[in-house]
Amino acid sequence: MNITPWALLLGTLTLGCGDGSEATPNAGPAHSAAADPAVAIAGLVDVADAAGIDFVHTHGGDGRKFLFETMGSGLAASDFDGDALPDLLFLQSGTLPHDEFTDEDRKRAHHAAGESHKLYRNLGDLTFDDITADSGLTEPVYAMGLAVGDIDSDGDRDLWVACYGDDQLFENDGKAHFTDVTQASGLSDSRWTIGGSFFDADLDGDLDLYSVLYLDMPVSSHRFCGPRPIRTYCHVDSWPGEDDRLWINDGGGRFSDGSAAAGLVGTAGKGLTVVAADHDDDGDIDLFVANDSQANLMLRNDGGGRFTDVGAMSGADLNGEGRTEACMGADIGDLDGDGDLDMYVVNYQQETNTLYRNDGGGFFTDVSVLSGAGGPTLPLLGFGTVFVDAENDGDLDIYVANGHIMDNIHELEDLTTFAQPDQLFLNDGKGRFSAAPASLGTSLAVNRVGRGVARVDLDRDGDTDLVVSNSGGSPWVLKNELAQGHRLALVLSGPGGRADAEGARVTVTAGGRTVVRELVSGGSYVSQSDSELIIGLGPATTIDSLTIRWPGGGTSAHNDLAVDQRHHIAFGGQLLRSEPLAPGDAR
Repeated sequence: MNITPWALLLGTLTLGCGDGSEATPNAGPAHSAAADPAVAIAGLVDVADAAGIDFVHTHGGDGRKFLFETMGSGLAASDFDGDALPDLLFLQSGTLPHDEFTDEDRKRAHHAAGESHKLYRNLGDLTFDDITADSGLTEPVYAMGLAVGDIDSDGDRDLWVACYGDDQLFENDGKAHFTDVTQASGLSDSRWTIGGSFFDADLDGDLDLYSVLYLDMPVSSHRFCGPRPIRTYCHVDSWPGEDDRLWINDGGGRFSDGSAAAGLVGTAGKGLTVVAADHDDDGDIDLFVANDSQANLMLRNDGGGRFTDVGAMSGADLNGEGRTEACMGADIGDLDGDGDLDMYVVNYQQETNTLYRNDGGGFFTDVSVLSGAGGPTLPLLGFGTVFVDAENDGDLDIYVANGHIMDNIHELEDLTTFAQPDQLFLNDGKGRFSAAPASLGTSLAVNRVGRGVARVDLDRDGDTDLVVSNSGGSPWVLKNELAQGHRLALVLSGPGGRADAEGARVTVTAGGRTVVRELVSGGSYVSQSDSELIIGLGPATTIDSLTIRWPGGGTSAHNDLAVDQRHHIAFGGQLLRSEPLAPGDAR
């Protein structure tokens, strides 16, 4: 979050234009539509109200400008109650105490007002029921991000919440009732944790956790920043970073700090996002950590859960000009159809978002400008991002949630607003992108303060919907009405009864085209996408070949799967069941 130095801010015009709420800034042709929800006639259509999602995020700011106010918060899309329908969890920050708010309060992770997270059960007809009261998630904490994973291999998905204050681990009973097991698990940490990712670092069959730490910023260190009398959030350079941690699971959901043994000492890079994926295609899971105003980490898994930072060698530590960037959110996937995993990192205004093309062998090249996915982002400030095959045509598009850091940015600049439109970049199939017009999505036409994004098929029709958390406001729940291609939906369970096969890689050939998808953990920004893989097939009506490389290296072939169906496959390759997708737009 590379906040612009104040000398540069004051060098811009300061005429003021309001906070930009529910309006469209002067951000180029792709954002010139009127700020009216009716603009979105077909595309990504907001259905939050009709779905019964009434969550409103509260960041608790009262003008003192604590930096953590503007950094949250996240969401998760996942089946928590075991009914095969993805539920939605929105994290709350809350209302801060005033003079009595001390460093000890941060350690206890409590705040004055009683706002809590919100958990919504999916009822199956694109409507949701608020089940927070009976969920066990009602304790108020100042939450940032989360990770979801089956830590005890009992077939349901557990929840870890990263906080400004004590982090929390919740064990799921399989019916979306959660029990706080933080102390028993060993995962207690009172530092400022932003988010993390569950993944199997050592390939022993259970999920470990990489937690991303941001700043060593006790409340007592707070001070006035900005060109007086205007008060702003302080730059991240005002505080040192904190070392990230790798927590190793003993197999029963108890964790110990394995950072030193894994070679992960000295990772204090002011991290904001971690993505767990097999970057070098060698069968184990590597890590990419997006760092704020410092070099990114590319942590190569050398086997057995030991890691080496190869960021400088890989070319993914800096942008193509050799500079650090703000690096809020990130995602990883095959954008250009060549079978390896590329990366996209979103940044501060006047820094283009960065697309790193994977050249194979663990080397990346910054192709932000050439790809078309960089230039249109220059006037906006990105936070969350996910890859999504919006049209089910077989290639991955890019969605970006935008929103500024400073709620009073209009007092410093006349061309920037706090609330901003999101962006959708459509892929031509070869890794070249064009910005979708505002008419293709409610969130592309109406401004909010975007933070986390999750991809999920909410209505089970085989296309990918999106959910976006917005700081200080209501989320976007975006039903996909763009998708027209045929598709496959794959639900892959993990070893030993684990709910998901994090790290599995699927290769599908259909209609003369090969598509590669991996079940990636983490990414976006402080949020978690659903674990189901949806693979767009375009006009293809049959599968020529489909292989799954499972975590640990075993493979299975599934050449006879029917298209336009959801297939549940157990670790190792056993087909458990298949069912037709709900009626949708495939044709």
